[in-house]
Amino acid sequence: MVNKFPCEKLDKFMVRMPDGLRTAIKLAAIENGRTMNAEVVYHLKRIYEPRQSEKPAAQS
Repeated sequence: MVNKFPCEKLDKFMVRMPDGLRTAIKLAAIENGRTMNAEVVYHLKRIYEPRQSEKPAAQS
């Protein structure tokens, strides 16, 4: 059987936001043609993915 909802297998994380932040994310998502989730993930990746490449390579 094909999984209709592959997102069910993805990690989920609830977050508390200060007043107004959800609205700001929603407006940015609309402006950028993304879902709110995609908007948040986009910005988190911009912050954290470069750090992964900064880790020193394992030495043998």
